[in-house]
Amino acid sequence: MADKYITKAELRIDPYNINHEKVDDKYLETLQDMTYDLINSVCNQSFEPEGTDSVPVIKKLDGSDKDTVFLPTRLLTLKKVYLYYGAGQAEAYEYEPENFVFRPKYISWVDYGLQHARVLVPEGIFPKGNQNIGISGIWGYAECPSPIKYVQGRLIEKIIEDKSFAQKFQKESIGDYSFELRRNLQANEEEITGDFELDRIIKQYRNWLYYGSQY
Repeated sequence: MADKYITKAELRIDPYNINHEKVDDKYLETLQDMTYDLINSVCNQSFEPEGTDSVPVIKKLDGSDKDTVFLPTRLLTLKKVYLYYGAGQAEAYEYEPENFVFRPKYISWVDYGLQHARVLVPEGIFPKGNQNIGISGIWGYAECPSPIKYVQGRLIEKIIEDKSFAQKFQKESIGDYSFELRRNLQANEEEITGDFELDRIIKQYRNWLYYGSQY
């Protein structure tokens, strides 16, 4: 089974030092799966790339007559920007990445002079509309951030050391193993795992705001 975020090899060495005698690989894989899902759930995002250079993913947003659109999730690589128009927005005019400044959470126009006969873009404005902006690219993370891998390793370590640590979470069974894992954590909860250090890291990586509507 493929590793999810932290690897089994990493779990066997410092700072976790989970030895083979105490936990076999099958058991570790179960804990990897469960903590992977838990971390994604409480952070409201995955820490893997979505899309590739050859097959980018398009997310549609609402235009609001502004020169900037805020993104619903982290953008890693911008491939194209589409402005949809026509009946049922069946057609689109596309722009190249060099026409924009983009950061992980927003895109802004660079060249305000770009216009198209059928899609008027006055002074580099994203026209107001419903799902009329398409952002094509690679989303998420090129690789899982080290702090998230650390959180996962510590969660696995805690469950191995004390199975009661997992009792705050909803019950879930995977294969031969059954644990308690809660999925319905609220964004405004001060306590997530009950461990101050881990909770502080998770809050730094939470996808708190959904600036743009998407599907």
